[in-house]
Amino acid sequence: MLMKLEQSTPDILGFIASGRLTDNDYKNFLIPEVKQAIDSEGQIRLLFQLDGFRGWDIQAAWDDLIFGMEINSNVEKIAIVGDSKWEQWVARLVKAFTHGEARHFSLHDVEDAWGWVKG
Repeated sequence: MLMKLEQSTPDILGFIASGRLTDNDYKNFLIPEVKQAIDSEGQIRLLFQLDGFRGWDIQAAWDDLIFGMEINSNVEKIAIVGDSKWEQWVARLVKAFTHGEARHFSLHDVEDAWGWVKG
């Protein structure tokens, strides 16, 4: 499940991801939210807080890859916040495929993550 965080602004979008993400999470929530921000602001910054996150189903993983490549040039920064080792690995993988900056933060450093993504 994905939820938009209240600290979000028109050009800085924060989301909390928990459980297993599905195709529906992408097509009916994340993609429209991000596309609207890009259409309005041009360049955006993203923060993903992974709390109880268990990964993606196959279609959602594909959606994530394709959509990520589509918006790559419009994303200045991505902060990934989570404590498990594989979430740290995901952050490193994002760095390899993103035009902007990407950085990992632990859950107890979520305020630092917001400060970095806003700065």
